[in-house]
Amino acid sequence: MILLYLLKVSACIAIFFAAYKLLLSKLTFFKLNRIYLLSALFISFVIPVLTIEHKKEIVVHQTASEKSIVYSNDNAFEKDFVGAESEIDNTNWLQVLEYSYYFIIAVLLIRNIFLMGYIQSILKKFTVSKKASIILVQPNSKIKNCSFFNKIIIDSSLPDVERELVIKHESVHVNQVHVIDKLIVNTVACVLWLNPIIYFWRNEIYNNHEFLADEETVEMTDKSSYATLLLQLAMPSNNLINSFSKLPLKKRIMMMYKKPNSNLQRFTYLIAIPVISICCLAFVNQKEIITTKVITEKADVKKDIGLVNTKTSVLTDTNTIVNSDANLTKEYTVEEINQNFLIGSVDNNLGLDEPIEKLGIDAEIKKLALANDVILVIDAGHGGQDGAAKSQSGIKEKDLNLKAAQILKEEAEKRGIKVVLTRDKDKFISLRDRLPQETATAFISIHHNSMPRADVKVPFEGIEVFVSKLNPNIKYAEQFGADILESLNLLNGIEVRDSLKNANLLVLRESKVPALVVELGNISSEKSLAYVSDEANLRRISNLILDGFVKFSKS
Repeated sequence: MILLYLLKVSACIAIFFAAYKLLLSKLTFFKLNRIYLLSALFISFVIPVLTIEHKKEIVVHQTASEKSIVYSNDNAFEKDFVGAESEIDNTNWLQVLEYSYYFIIAVLLIRNIFLMGYIQSILKKFTVSKKASIILVQPNSKIKNCSFFNKIIIDSSLPDVERELVIKHESVHVNQVHVIDKLIVNTVACVLWLNPIIYFWRNEIYNNHEFLADEETVEMTDKSSYATLLLQLAMPSNNLINSFSKLPLKKRIMMMYKKPNSNLQRFTYLIAIPVISICCLAFVNQKEIITTKVITEKADVKKDIGLVNTKTSVLTDTNTIVNSDANLTKEYTVEEINQNFLIGSVDNNLGLDEPIEKLGIDAEIKKLALANDVILVIDAGHGGQDGAAKSQSGIKEKDLNLKAAQILKEEAEKRGIKVVLTRDKDKFISLRDRLPQETATAFISIHHNSMPRADVKVPFEGIEVFVSKLNPNIKYAEQFGADILESLNLLNGIEVRDSLKNANLLVLRESKVPALVVELGNISSEKSLAYVSDEANLRRISNLILDGFVKFSKS
């Protein structure tokens, strides 16, 4: 986040400024002070950008025939939606504050540009002397005895001796291009307008400019006469103009009479080394890169994993239907199974509380179930008044979810996979109405992750898969999720978390079929949002998800 970066920059500036005031500001090495003030300002902006990577390799031994289910310990941000549209406040106040900060920066920058244009327009009205760089103005002019870029503005009523001293002083500003320092520090002051240290920093740069000009000017005149002239011509000055005599003058006069420091004291500037080190330790970004080296070993014993896709399993080889909830077994003929079970009128001893026929997605699942095919239910998360999160550019998660679900269905139909969408347009559907009927093979709810607070750094930008350990049939969801993750790990361009995440969500917790929530990236990250907004990437993701589903359905 930019504001966090600027906060780190401000902290670096405060540390550099403290070192300058304590050890360097009273030294007479004015050129070195100028270098320090400008360099430290630049370094303060660079340090928070730097990233140090720490690489760590983890060796994992696994058995070839076993599929381990691993969970990550991260907190999940996805929450169940409860409430009406009137109760949703989509205003991101942190984002409002951030944009307000940027607005003030823009106003201050425009003000400086306008001020430079205003000064330039005034100077065009005055007489230019024989020297093209010198402009003579009237005694009542508000802009006089100063320099602006390569122009020196002089009061035409000044005696020749005093005029030459002013020209000599201002020529130092012009020749050493002090105006560039002023432009830099004023621009930084606009960006860091909320940091009070930057204004003290700006004053130190201004003072340093005057010390440099005074140092050269007093070499050709008497210090007392020069100090008297400074007092006579003292007047307020604009920030962007180098003024010959700017109030207050006490420190300038003191520095003129101060005995120059010995060359040995130049070593004081080495203080910059530990100061830079402190700032680096405190504000350089630390990134830990963990690489996993998997060593696959052959297992002595192979495990057969049986999979039950529904609460009620059809065992056609023995013509027996087993109700896993009631632990009851009843003999049926194959004809009875085909006639009764698939149309939802199996004996009540099977534990079915209601017939299969319902409205909406349940009716569509029933229709597809008559063909005795696998059925994938795809849920586009949120919808209607439940808009969920927004990206910084204003894209709503519910719209991204719907687009991804529709593309997933298109790719599935190309393969002949039967798919049911819980919603095919922007409408609100309650969580319980999204739950699929037991005759479905599996359920996937599509979402996009986001940060609940704009000032929090995005911890993970990639794809994640959620299950709920509170579901009684969690082991089937775990296998489904593991198959999906294994397939998605073939993706390039976006990271995929290689472990499942546990979330207490209704659609996962109460689903009667293996259910997953798939987070297709984090829309709080511009990089992640750009990836999942590309239709080609979505189709690639969809096909990898379908690869995992096909593998799971054949288990």
